[in-house]
Amino acid sequence: MKDTDIKKIFNILAVDDDLLISKKGDVSLVYKVMLPQIYSLDSDQIEQISVIFDKVIRSLPAGTILQKQDFFFVDAITEHVSESRNFLSASDNRFFHEKPTMSHECYLTIIKDSKSKVSILNNSSQYNKYLDGIDDFIKAVESSLSFLTKEGFFTVERLNNDQIIALLGKYLSLSKEGETNLRDMFFDKNLQIGNKFAELYTISSNNQLPITINSTIKSIEYSTPKTDFRIPFIQPVSTGLDVNHIYNQVIFIEDSEKVFSSLKTKMNQFKSMAILSRENQVTYQQVEDLVEDVLERELTFIYQHFSVIVWNVSQKKLEHDVNLLENAFRDLGITPYQVKYALKELYMNNCPGAPAYISENHKFIGISEQTSSLLNFESYYESNKDGILFCDRKNESPLRLDLWDEPVKKGIIVNRNRLIFGPSGTGKSFLINHIASQYYEQGHHIVMIDIGNSYKKLCELVDGVYFTYDLNSPLQFNPFYYYDEDEINIDKKTFLLSLIFFLWKGEEGASREEKQILSSYLDLYYEHVIRNGIFPCMSTFYEFISENTAVEEESSYFDKISFKLSLKDFYDGHYKDILNAAEPANLIHERFIVFEMDNIKDHPILFPLVTMLCINLVMTKIQKIPGEKKSIFIDECWKPISKGEMAEFIKYLYKTVRKFYGEVAIATQDLEDILDTAAGPAMVNNTDTLIMLSHKKKMASKDKFSKYLSLSESDLQKLYSTDKGEVYVKVGSMSNVYKVKVSPERYACYSSNADENKVIRGIYEAKGNMSVAINDFIDLNSQKK
Repeated sequence: MKDTDIKKIFNILAVDDDLLISKKGDVSLVYKVMLPQIYSLDSDQIEQISVIFDKVIRSLPAGTILQKQDFFFVDAITEHVSESRNFLSASDNRFFHEKPTMSHECYLTIIKDSKSKVSILNNSSQYNKYLDGIDDFIKAVESSLSFLTKEGFFTVERLNNDQIIALLGKYLSLSKEGETNLRDMFFDKNLQIGNKFAELYTISSNNQLPITINSTIKSIEYSTPKTDFRIPFIQPVSTGLDVNHIYNQVIFIEDSEKVFSSLKTKMNQFKSMAILSRENQVTYQQVEDLVEDVLERELTFIYQHFSVIVWNVSQKKLEHDVNLLENAFRDLGITPYQVKYALKELYMNNCPGAPAYISENHKFIGISEQTSSLLNFESYYESNKDGILFCDRKNESPLRLDLWDEPVKKGIIVNRNRLIFGPSGTGKSFLINHIASQYYEQGHHIVMIDIGNSYKKLCELVDGVYFTYDLNSPLQFNPFYYYDEDEINIDKKTFLLSLIFFLWKGEEGASREEKQILSSYLDLYYEHVIRNGIFPCMSTFYEFISENTAVEEESSYFDKISFKLSLKDFYDGHYKDILNAAEPANLIHERFIVFEMDNIKDHPILFPLVTMLCINLVMTKIQKIPGEKKSIFIDECWKPISKGEMAEFIKYLYKTVRKFYGEVAIATQDLEDILDTAAGPAMVNNTDTLIMLSHKKKMASKDKFSKYLSLSESDLQKLYSTDKGEVYVKVGSMSNVYKVKVSPERYACYSSNADENKVIRGIYEAKGNMSVAINDFIDLNSQKK
């Protein structure tokens, strides 16, 4: 096998002044394009992008070649996924190191075709005159590309000299690094570059395509009997193909009349030969229908060429990859041509900036509007700098999803609150553990209110504070207490009103007059406390109301006897210790706090009361540290505080948290849990982020999700495509599905498996260190395998 002298066949002459110049004078501008994430686009958006790209083609001058190249590389994770040295963060780096994945880069080369009229090698003075028109060409290109950027789907960045050279290196070495020291090249029926073996497939005729091409197709993997999960038509051979490959897409923008004239000639040829064969008759009819459609709709004719290069480091591995590619083409109804005899020409002519060299017999006529269905407009998932560590569902690559700062800065959301829905058995507490642990590692103050000890291991691992309510030794609170007079504000009074009305009336609503009178009592009480140095607590407030009158004739609207009887237990009765603590807990500097309510979950008074008091304690804390990030997770415990007058408390909670740089994450199993409460509308209206685990067994809720959570048909397709271990996340109007894959250390910390927890708990009690207990548990498991 004889190698080829690259200098003789290389069509590129120079890279100069951020321009790519071919040997016959074609001048190219080169751009890197950031594309939308895979699975993030719905059918309407894909159609919208098709229209946008059609505008780009129509706006470029005749004689322009648009070359789009998508590079897909089989890759491995080598960089740390976390900079923290925390026990769990360090385990992430070990777990993901060297995991296989895919990476993608997209480049757009816009070429001014010299039509071979001017050659830089033969007539430099004439060529310099030709270059005088380049400025106008650059302006036209930039104007056209503005269609891509203004809708927000794409980010376009023009490459400089060094970046263009690196791109040429990527193509000519078939490597992500973009080697500039070129390898030996062989084109003897198979393409070989250095140690890489490759095959090249082309689409250069309409006969190779299915009769009809839609912009989207149904994904069998992610669709359900009631939902169609739509993906772009070409995805199976682009982002859906998990092998090293380059997808070349070349569009030749000519004068549409000239293309039409060429097409009429072909029509006449087929018409004259139609009598000889049925195939010619069919071809003639297809071309005639195409022409009529274009003329009727005033569309634009173009020439086009598509090719795929697939490679690997051995022939055996390449055969496997080629089978995957051919199967993908077959599923799409495409019959590509496997290039053998024009391999050298087609490979070199598809080099960035060189498509003007592609011969006429490898081009075919198309319509600009339909061509976009054959273009790739997706990339893999994009990772944020900070956020929750998930994996993309396509390649299981680790990525950060920022639900905190970036969406607010971009105006995608106006609050950070979130609703978490996880039907039984889908891993709701596992997911919340995962989110809370990472937020703690990133500096958040975390408060969790829970039933079931789901977060005890995590709390012990980070040396947090764990409160378990004990009926024999109850937690003591004092919501009336204040450290500074400026704490006696509208937020505090709103909370106290909700608390007192709950103790007085339960779920029964209060009248406007009762609210006004009790509010007046609170104002008078705090004036009395400040003026006379009275200790603020439930008992002194009870006594103040007993001994005073707030407004004239209040007895007509305010039943003081009922009030006193309802609250007497909290004054000097069975619950007198709960609301009269002499030294309220100071949790300002505690960064991880868990309130466990399992012991009182069935108590009709203590459960909602203590939940409210815990939240108020947290409210006092967060107001003292306004610049710190604060996350409050309420797992199921929100139900008893969302009834009757408690709806006002929910509104108070959301408002206060938002004002002090925080979030409330309310978790539940079913949407009905939210809808069946008075606070439901307030919770939904004040929540811009939805996190939902697999709902495949909840198809009956489809219409309710659409109506009450404003989920579009595309959102529902994504939601119902999720399996166990996956999570649907909607931030504002943007949504996608992510995988929850964690290290063995995180799994042991989050697991709710009773047998596993028994082993971990036993080790912890013996050694007194949760990280040691988790490591020992992992070692025991590995010995069993």
